[in-house]
Amino acid sequence: KQSTMIMIVGCGATFLMMTESLDLSVGSNLALTNIVYTFLAVFGIPFLGIAPMPLLLAGALVILIGAAIGLVNGILITRFKFEPFIATLALLYIGRGLALATVDGQSIRSGIPEGFGSIGNDELFGIPYLFIIMFVIVVSFMLLERKSVLGKHAVAIGANRNAAFFSGINVDRVIMGLYIMTGILAGLAGILTASRFQFGDPRTGVGFEFNVLVAVLLGGTPLSGGKGTIFGTMIGALIVAVLGNGLNAMDVVRFWQTVFQGIILISAIVFHSQMKSRGRAKLLAAGTRE
Repeated sequence: KQSTMIMIVGCGATFLMMTESLDLSVGSNLALTNIVYTFLAVFGIPFLGIAPMPLLLAGALVILIGAAIGLVNGILITRFKFEPFIATLALLYIGRGLALATVDGQSIRSGIPEGFGSIGNDELFGIPYLFIIMFVIVVSFMLLERKSVLGKHAVAIGANRNAAFFSGINVDRVIMGLYIMTGILAGLAGILTASRFQFGDPRTGVGFEFNVLVAVLLGGTPLSGGKGTIFGTMIGALIVAVLGNGLNAMDVVRFWQTVFQGIILISAIVFHSQMKSRGRAKLLAAGTRE
């Protein structure tokens, strides 16, 4: 359960990083969708006179919000040529601010409707719904990675964007689609988080984007793109979750846990840098022998 949300959002983040892009807004996306989903289920839309919504309808609207955040990221990057880091960092602040403004910085813990926590806590034949949802998403993205044109295009764009463009790949459309897809997954994670803990909190997901980034990097997808696997990201997510649980079990203060996460992120980047340098050295050596 600790790693489920990282795995779900990590699927979209892996495809993005294959194209040499990234999304730092997934944490604030999760927070915004978390609080809006809870707000709609408890209060509806008061200023429009709309009563509390059924959970399914509230969930559908929240998924659209997640997709909209991904769309804005995609437009800034593909149309206005923002660097992915700058565009998604801006959306990180905007999303977090909107989440806090929606409820004046307060969490929603009362008036939670019946069934709100079902999808986040109930089981089917002893298997948590959270795991079933995560499994379906992971398998779907593994198939996309290995069997679909999208997976091949993502790798091609990351390996050489210009070559991908001249080979007929619509680079902007692929990147736009991947940002929307990642936004949808972050919105889904917001719903599942609200259901799991049975309340809404605009401070949910602080640092979540870095957990996802670390999981993807540990899984073998470099920041430079061109390669990566969903299976590797799943292993990375488990490492992040086990580390978090281990530090909690040892009563390590939360501040120091953040320090350890930063160290792991640096280690992952250094590891990829070293592997890239070795690869270049081998290519140069091979060229010299020829």
